[in-house]
Amino acid sequence: PRSKENPSMLGPAQLKWLKQTLKQPATFKVLCTNVPMTPKVKPGSKDTWDGFAAERQKIFQYIADQKIPGVIILAADRHRSDAFKIDTDIEGMYPLYECQSSRLTNQHVHGLIKHSLFGYNEKQSFGRVDFDLKADDPTFKYTVINIDGKTIDSLAIKRSELQLK
Repeated sequence: PRSKENPSMLGPAQLKWLKQTLKQPATFKVLCTNVPMTPKVKPGSKDTWDGFAAERQKIFQYIADQKIPGVIILAADRHRSDAFKIDTDIEGMYPLYECQSSRLTNQHVHGLIKHSLFGYNEKQSFGRVDFDLKADDPTFKYTVINIDGKTIDSLAIKRSELQLK
């Protein structure tokens, strides 16, 4: 619901559901969002979480307050593939990682975002997500593959990196 006084991407019912779901036991909690959650991806825009910065920060604060480990963010609605490390500025909070995938059906050559861990915009691409839950330290891996099947870049995160200090 959108209101000038209290803008919200989710609204009360979805936010309540998200909070309940994040508290469930799981090695990794994958927060999927239809638009980027990383700050400053599209500053001032109402079609990303940048337009709902207060609500985004409340979600990050909830993760910290509830000591919820293992959160990974997957986002879409991009015209390139990127990976980001989000510093929430919350004391003791681990960095959050967001993996954004492009649409395989089209290509726009928007400039790469300087604060990304990596980005790809030369051809259509997709992001593959793999979990190794049998490892001593379970791992999440995001791999960007272009339309030709070539691996472009990847990001691997161990579960031990996603715990509050």
